[in-house]
Amino acid sequence: MTTESAITHDVVSIKQQDNLGIITINYAPVNALSQAVRQGLINAIARLEADHAVKAIIIRCEGRTFIAGADIKEFGQPPTQPYLPDVVNRIEACNKPVIASLFGTSLGGGFEVALACHYRVALSKAKVGMPEVNLGLIPGAGGTQRLMRVVGPEQALTMITSGQHVSVSTLTRSGLFDVIVEGNDTQELDAQSIIFAEQLIDNDNLEPRRIGEMLVNSDGFDWLAAKANVIKRARGKEAPVAAFEVLEQTQSMNISDGMAVERQRFLALRGSPQSKALIHAFGAEKQTSKPLKKINADAQKVSLVGIIGGGNMGSGIATSFLAANFTVQLIEQSSEALEAGLGRIKANFVSNVKRGRMGQQVADTCLANLSGSVDYQSLSECDLVLEAVFEDINVKKELFKKLTSVCRPDTVFATNTSYLDINEIAASISRPEQLVGMHFFSPANIMKLLEIVKAEHTSEQVIATAMQVGKQLKKISVLVGVCFGFAGNRMYTRYGREVQQMLLEGADVAQIDNAMTSWGMAMGPLAVQDLSGIDIGHNARSAQPFPAHDKGYFRAAATLVEAKRLGRKTQAGFYQYDENGKKHAAPEVAELLQQTAQKLAINQREFSDEEIVQRALFALISEGLSLFKEGIVQQLSDIDAIWLHGYGFPRYKGGPMFQAKQLGKTAVAEQLAQLRAQFGQQIWPDVDLTLLD
Repeated sequence: MTTESAITHDVVSIKQQDNLGIITINYAPVNALSQAVRQGLINAIARLEADHAVKAIIIRCEGRTFIAGADIKEFGQPPTQPYLPDVVNRIEACNKPVIASLFGTSLGGGFEVALACHYRVALSKAKVGMPEVNLGLIPGAGGTQRLMRVVGPEQALTMITSGQHVSVSTLTRSGLFDVIVEGNDTQELDAQSIIFAEQLIDNDNLEPRRIGEMLVNSDGFDWLAAKANVIKRARGKEAPVAAFEVLEQTQSMNISDGMAVERQRFLALRGSPQSKALIHAFGAEKQTSKPLKKINADAQKVSLVGIIGGGNMGSGIATSFLAANFTVQLIEQSSEALEAGLGRIKANFVSNVKRGRMGQQVADTCLANLSGSVDYQSLSECDLVLEAVFEDINVKKELFKKLTSVCRPDTVFATNTSYLDINEIAASISRPEQLVGMHFFSPANIMKLLEIVKAEHTSEQVIATAMQVGKQLKKISVLVGVCFGFAGNRMYTRYGREVQQMLLEGADVAQIDNAMTSWGMAMGPLAVQDLSGIDIGHNARSAQPFPAHDKGYFRAAATLVEAKRLGRKTQAGFYQYDENGKKHAAPEVAELLQQTAQKLAINQREFSDEEIVQRALFALISEGLSLFKEGIVQQLSDIDAIWLHGYGFPRYKGGPMFQAKQLGKTAVAEQLAQLRAQFGQQIWPDVDLTLLD
């Protein structure tokens, strides 16, 4: 006999199937733990527990996943009852066995719900995880306590401090799952969950098996070594270290006391600057796909993509498209260059397999969609053609003129230029509305950032198509306008100018890099220039008129280029590099810079690390406000997304514009006024600080 009735909230329902009670959560799109879901679960457990005909309970979900975590809609809102710790404790306290039926991604609070259940049945392709550290938090509803009890402190520590999603198939020996169902068939999962529950009933095995009653087995675990490892990997982030400290402190406590310690630490982190920054970063990424100015057109379907240029950038772009199941036609100028380009792409997939990013079968399928040619006519049926050729505007103009005679009238043309004027390129062809910028960041198959550059005549449909393609590529796609360097590189130029000016004023190369990395940047700005090639930026800037008002404008870089110190590729840049690629201080660089400073009548002095960071950060803030005011970006949070994913800005600091808002309008105004008084209006112009309101 099967009966069905709704609980108080329509997102949670129950039905009785013989002597089974089945709780179903249906809260699209990811069954997040909203207040309604939390309350519905408590009500459902209470009702089924009181029903003497029900012997066991299954918790399952509709849609594409088990509970995927907290409800984004409730972020930043005051917490409401029932609180999640009360929900999971109520589930675990149930006097009838409760089985979680897991598929999709069971994350954060969703995984905590699963751990509170007495048994777990899961699809082998499902994933579980505790990503709270990615928001500057730790699990706050018993996750640290129950996971440590069932899998041991070592694996629990790895899962909690990394925040990564873990495949069920890799956890077969962990003790987490009672039944693992091969494949990804949710109907089979439902059937196997019911079979497992019925076996418990048939075997009269109805005593709940509570993880919270288990003891932690930490025999042989080296807590001291683990702490050092966590601190090293955290790189300034507070939450992973807090998670370790909670696990270590509570390993011998009962579940109630352990959860109290965990909750206290969770609440302290929830109001921390790092958590606020990380939550902002999460929101900024989501917002990039929702431009404030609505795109009033539907995207064209793109399946066949032509990519011109098989160098490091072009091969990386091709790898991204192939990995996203596009068919790719690679074009090169000669058979030798084509063979080399195809080889780079294949090497990228070999690396993907080696690093565990994909299986060999998937890699083979991707590469089967790759072909190459030296004949531009082979692009005639492409839906999208993207160039990644030499950064020369005349070369690109001639290329697109050729493409307009070869490709279909509706083919989308994309340029990967980093600095060149896309309006000028578009003006040289007969179909300017079909041209858009798609600025990938190197290495394109790894970096998540993609600037979609709207030129003056780019059609709405082409913009919609580029944004949709970016989504399919799983990129953080940010819509920007045309200016020198667009949004990211224009700000990077301003940032680099300030760094180089401080070099001429007397700051040491290593001191600047160390100050910025200690503050949280992934790499020091001068080490980055050595890596990319000092001449690359120098040549791009040289194509523009040098600002007459700024006598020190990138003269440090120009000095090194003149001295043939181009970076790692010449084993000499701002640093000296040995045969193993290890960098060392280069005293001759300080001498060269001192000579340049003397020629420019720049007095050298000592710098503090704080002043270095402040100057660099405020250069970003000032330029970011100008970009927004000019309409190059549609929202300040877009700038943060760009800097988090393209330039190694520390995620736990939220981004340069988040930093400006945290400092407050008054503090920003005072600091910019001081810099303006010291260095002049033209270098530190007035900006509209009301944008920070």
